[in-house]
Amino acid sequence: MSKSYEVDYAFGQLGSVYTNLAKPVYPPKNKVIVAIQFLADATMQILHTERLDGQGMQYITTEDAEATDCNYLGVTEAACTGVTTTVNFANDTVTIGAIDPKIQPGQYVLLVNDSDTINVGLTVDGDTGYPVYNGPDVQGVKVLSVNRDNITLSKAVSPTSSQTLVFIDEQHGAGGTNITAGTVVFPKGLTIYGRWTNIQLGAADADGGIICYFGE
Repeated sequence: MSKSYEVDYAFGQLGSVYTNLAKPVYPPKNKVIVAIQFLADATMQILHTERLDGQGMQYITTEDAEATDCNYLGVTEAACTGVTTTVNFANDTVTIGAIDPKIQPGQYVLLVNDSDTINVGLTVDGDTGYPVYNGPDVQGVKVLSVNRDNITLSKAVSPTSSQTLVFIDEQHGAGGTNITAGTVVFPKGLTIYGRWTNIQLGAADADGGIICYFGE
């Protein structure tokens, strides 16, 4: 019999678990928690994502350390030096402190303030604006090439030494925040989807709880 991912993921055919305790839940070997159904209003103390980093999609999390994984800082970030040189038919070469190997041609960039944090969000400079990837209103600034400490962008920008470039690819967005542990209320009847390696309710609830569904 062929495997149906629709059935596996929508109806829990790869396993599920119920808990109403403020204790951690872990999936079986080689599986993750792909969905959480709330049977009553509840908070989450732990939503620990499968940290695939540059290899996969990112999901909501309770942990500040996973700023990239919760789609806050794209795939990576790089502080600017404030020096720009116009080259390549008015494309800009922006000098940054070091080239992260995660920076690749084709990624979109956002120019933001160094002071931005996961708790206050991103303030995007008009030099880059926001990306629209398809359709008649397509816009945005992309990485054209990477060379040592320089990246060439598709549009001239003028960053200052107090600004940072955030890089967006097919699996990493930007601007989100983490879930405050034990505070954000998920309403009864809601199902959230992602890939978590362990989770924990914010408080025990004898009459409520959650159902966690496993997937590969």
